[in-house]
Amino acid sequence: MLGGSVELFTIKGLKAGPTFLFNDQAPFADVIKAVEEELARAKGFFRASPVVLHFGERLLNKDEWWTLKDILHREGLLLRYAVATAPTSRELLYKEGLPVRESLLPPTSDNKAAQAATTKGSNALYLRRGLRSGQKQVFDGDVVLVGDVNQGGEILAGGDAIVIGNLRGMVHAGYPDNKDAVVVALNLVPLQLRIGPLIARADDGQNRRRNQRPEVARVKDERIVIEPYTGKL
Repeated sequence: MLGGSVELFTIKGLKAGPTFLFNDQAPFADVIKAVEEELARAKGFFRASPVVLHFGERLLNKDEWWTLKDILHREGLLLRYAVATAPTSRELLYKEGLPVRESLLPPTSDNKAAQAATTKGSNALYLRRGLRSGQKQVFDGDVVLVGDVNQGGEILAGGDAIVIGNLRGMVHAGYPDNKDAVVVALNLVPLQLRIGPLIARADDGQNRRRNQRPEVARVKDERIVIEPYTGKL
């Protein structure tokens, strides 16, 4: 969510799961408003999903935390753990019963190669806009798009592709050969869907269906299958 030129609240699809990043310098009331607006746009997409909360250097107080917690619980979100740099914020969250870390990355050994691999695996792009016909979004990690991908629009992602909206265009997750990637959308009716080297096309009946529901496409037994999205990838 943008407030002027300031990013107040963003959602990233990291390997740890959906990660909510809160601006740690802006007034908290503005951040809360951005959270409510973004979750309203998501229309329950993250319900029952375990999420990570990243507060950065914010000095969080109890009233602010309770306000935010009420919103997240109202949306049916499951709180996995929090990340907070400020010791007072970590202490508050810990006393409130939420697991808390100082860093988003899990503890690792001094092995630099392993640490680099972890960082690369957390690469994600968050977009709050749709794709019209002729528009293409290419990224070498996960792509999280809040908006619709219309017919003629295309996403090419090296990791997962998550669309909080209608996916009617073309999508290729796990490019070029990552069959562990997934595609998730509120309404998954793509003209063409690829995961790694595999390809599938939506049938006509699927494109005409009216009952929208979140779904996830993944590879099973060397073919792409589409299943109801239950909040877990």
